[in-house]
Amino acid sequence: MRYKNYLLLAVFVVIFSCSNKKQPDLAGVWEIDELKITMNSYQNSDSVQVIEVNRSNWEEKMKVRNIQTYYNPDGTYHSVHRNLHDSIFYDPAGTWRIENDTLVIHDTIPKQTTYRFKVKTNKDFVEYWGMEDFDQDGKVDDDYYSKQRRIKESNR
Repeated sequence: MRYKNYLLLAVFVVIFSCSNKKQPDLAGVWEIDELKITMNSYQNSDSVQVIEVNRSNWEEKMKVRNIQTYYNPDGTYHSVHRNLHDSIFYDPAGTWRIENDTLVIHDTIPKQTTYRFKVKTNKDFVEYWGMEDFDQDGKVDDDYYSKQRRIKESNR
């Protein structure tokens, strides 16, 4: 009888651990390694505009330093944008969470906005992609892809 109890407990632990997938750990500081944004019907026109940049040509193409995003273990974040003179010109902040395979970012500063991206992570890289209104033409029709590299572990 005792053996059956241990066996049932072991089966329960295996089933629970298999169904309880560990959420990706984004806590730390990240920089963009690759970015591709395809703006369909760019500003409500019939043209398509593409931004494609990587770590090696970021400053040349974007005319700013690489964006550093700080994902904190408490579910808050902020994303520092600096010009080429290292002055901060934009620093949106808010909360983040992962729901299944989706990263949900809720900006509270400068305005209330929620973004949802499919996410794939490993220890050193995170990739996310989805649709947003990047060109601010009122249509959520722009394809967004970003691969980011962890440049600093979280201080827990």
